[in-house]
Amino acid sequence: MLICWLMVALSVAACGGAPSTPSGSVPNMTLRVAQNTNSISFFPFYVAEQKQFFTKEGVTLDPSPPSLLGTGPKLTAALESNSIDVAAGSVTDAFTLSRVDSYIKIVGTFADAFLLDIIVSKQFERQTHLSASSSLAEKVQALVGKKIGISSPGSTNDALVTFLLRQQGLDALRDVTKVSLGGNNPATGLGALAQGRVDALAFPVPVGQEAEAQGIGDIFISPARGDVPEMQGQLYGVLFARQQTLDAKPKAVQAFIRGLAQAEKWIHQNPTQAKALLGKYLKQNQEMTAAIFQACLPGLPQSPQISQQAYTTANQFHVKAGLIAIALPYQSLVATDTITKALSGLPGSA
Repeated sequence: MLICWLMVALSVAACGGAPSTPSGSVPNMTLRVAQNTNSISFFPFYVAEQKQFFTKEGVTLDPSPPSLLGTGPKLTAALESNSIDVAAGSVTDAFTLSRVDSYIKIVGTFADAFLLDIIVSKQFERQTHLSASSSLAEKVQALVGKKIGISSPGSTNDALVTFLLRQQGLDALRDVTKVSLGGNNPATGLGALAQGRVDALAFPVPVGQEAEAQGIGDIFISPARGDVPEMQGQLYGVLFARQQTLDAKPKAVQAFIRGLAQAEKWIHQNPTQAKALLGKYLKQNQEMTAAIFQACLPGLPQSPQISQQAYTTANQFHVKAGLIAIALPYQSLVATDTITKALSGLPGSA
């Protein structure tokens, strides 16, 4: 009889009746990670993999490098369907998802500047007689009646257009035509701009730099450059996950944050080597890489820790852009305990 009961117990355990990580067992150190694109914002992840910071921390990414899902809605859908454990996207994605899922937690930042620009065609500039040096009000008014390329509705690109128009008392649904280009693919955006299918793009760095290098267009409005004072120091790129993942894989998530922290610090401490890696990452020549690096380095944080001020600025932007109805409390959305525990494990931490 005892043997029979033992066999039943073993069968139950094999079928998942027992806890997946009982006390004293080896923690699951594999994380399924995905990101929106391979734009400049995600450069710290490339550095972490190239320098093996994730591996040294004992976390395994599945797949490696992370999957590129193209748009925020696809990224959040993957997280909600449990296809991935951790999402690397814009804070817009995290805010939007938190409206329908109260278990979403932000666990780190990899971009502390709004690295997304409004890029206009050469024809647009000839018609309006405006340039990057014109006033913000003049530039936004000039967009009225124009076709603006975005990645998808409800995306960060969409939010930027809406925010800028609302600042000038304009309506993004009535005063411009937003053209969804299905993602932030640079070739798609530049092709649409060159062919006249759109008059402007709301696209991430380095699309604007590429447009200027190819003579297709120019960076017209750049929050990271300081063109929009209300957006200075805004939280932009974040890691987020569901609370269930933080509970099930705490060691893996913390190791992932530590790997990212080392990459962010390394970029700032080794600018020459970082610039060389950036050229490989973006597949750009030395001159273009130098321009992009100089423009974006201030927006790449030196730690995944999330500043409450940067979070508040992002919160206000999203309320004004109409993506969220009310500001979301820092304490309810940012997993400060997880971040603190992760970073306390780094050499030299207090």
